Amino acid sequence: MTKFLAAFVTFFALSTSAFAACDKPTAPELPDPASAVTAQMIKAKNDVKAYLDAANGYIDCVKGNASRHNAMVEEMEKIADTFNSAVRAYKERMANA
Repeated sequence: MTKFLAAFVTFFALSTSAFAACDKPTAPELPDPASAVTAQMIKAKNDVKAYLDAANGYIDCVKGNASRHNAMVEEMEKIADTFNSAVRAYKERMANA
């Protein structure tokens, strides 16, 4: 039983440290579509794409931890929705300019 307990503690320590090594990406700052210029919107698009790629890597890293996985997916959806809304507002503003 002692060997089992030691193996369990070792496994738990390794799995916990593996999750600790996963770096959650920071969401990009998005420009205000009411005043943004094209270059800022292109940069935002590239930043969002890089963020989503990093977030997918983070999800792979925390595989097995449902709460961290779900929180990251929710954040990714929020950033994507916010960016898409900003793009629509920017395009509308440019069409009316």
